[in-house]
Amino acid sequence: MKILKKTAALIHLWLGLISGVIITIVAITGCVYVFEEELFNFFNQDIVYTKAMGKPLPLYILEEKAQKALPVNEKFNRVEVKSDQYAYVFSASKANKKAKSIFYLDQVAYSKDVYIDQFSGKVLGVINLKYEFFSILRLIHQYLLFKKPIGSLIVGSSVLMFFVIIITGFIIWLPKKLKNIRQRLTVKWNAKFKRLNWDLHSTFGFYVTPFALVIVITGLVWSFKWWELGIYKSLGTAKKPNLLREYVSSPAEHKTKLASNLALNTLIKLNKGNYKTILLNYPEDEKANMMATVQMIRSEDAWRGLSYFYFNPNTGILTGEMLHQNKPLGLKWRNSNLDIHDGGLFGWPTKILAFLAALIIATLPTTGFLIWWGKKKKRGF
Repeated sequence: MKILKKTAALIHLWLGLISGVIITIVAITGCVYVFEEELFNFFNQDIVYTKAMGKPLPLYILEEKAQKALPVNEKFNRVEVKSDQYAYVFSASKANKKAKSIFYLDQVAYSKDVYIDQFSGKVLGVINLKYEFFSILRLIHQYLLFKKPIGSLIVGSSVLMFFVIIITGFIIWLPKKLKNIRQRLTVKWNAKFKRLNWDLHSTFGFYVTPFALVIVITGLVWSFKWWELGIYKSLGTAKKPNLLREYVSSPAEHKTKLASNLALNTLIKLNKGNYKTILLNYPEDEKANMMATVQMIRSEDAWRGLSYFYFNPNTGILTGEMLHQNKPLGLKWRNSNLDIHDGGLFGWPTKILAFLAALIIATLPTTGFLIWWGKKKKRGF
């Protein structure tokens, strides 16, 4: 046990010193991002919310107004529909494939959200997501503002180190004798700084361990494809499902501007008010279906209820669906991964837990560094 603890301490120390700064940045940004939707809606109430006045205008009319709110060279490719309380949001985004910079923002040609009152047709506002606060916060959290291949590797490697740090930290925390466990579970608040710092690192580190493991396991999904595939396989799904559907048009078929309107009306009718968010995507590829996702309010299980629907892009007729209850377990998990990661799966209680966990995680590299620095000074290095 002594050799195991000594080895664990050595690994814990050096991985902590290597990844500490990045873990702190990722944890702090994640801590704030837990309440991104609530904070964004609070600070942008004038464009987010609407007052229901009769029936919403036909979608093709709102599409025309959204397009006019954008520069000529920018095209929207998605619309988000919630309840009558919320404005419709038309999203326009495009990558700059010619950019050679290592920074993420240079890879973005444009990324904007147009908020429209669906009852009056008024454009309530346009948000430039390329420079919007919470968008920048997310990019720091995921990629440190580097382009994806570089940023995800740096962040992912640091989080992978943190995974080992959590395990080695638990080994170090284990008391030699069971009677000393109470000391390991409490913080001596009236102690001198050195002892208090040790308690904050050790005790809080122990309590946050299960939550940190969940955050790490779900977070690594966005950094490493092999990690994502590993979870899929562990849940009985052999490979990542292909959610795109190819579309083959018939010679007699003609495109109508009512297609998206018919698709949206079909989605609303099929889900009978049991939806939190409808995302209708406009295909850029002529050989692709018009795909929509519907997040349900009540999914009848613990997973995030998300169903997929496919429409003829020219006529708006429903051509296929993948309902939440029929999805493989791996896809149910993948659709829920973000909500597990940020605590959104069960609403405010789990969000608060995720916030507190991220806050504690953000302090661990600093308290750990101070422990190491104190020992270094004592030894006269």
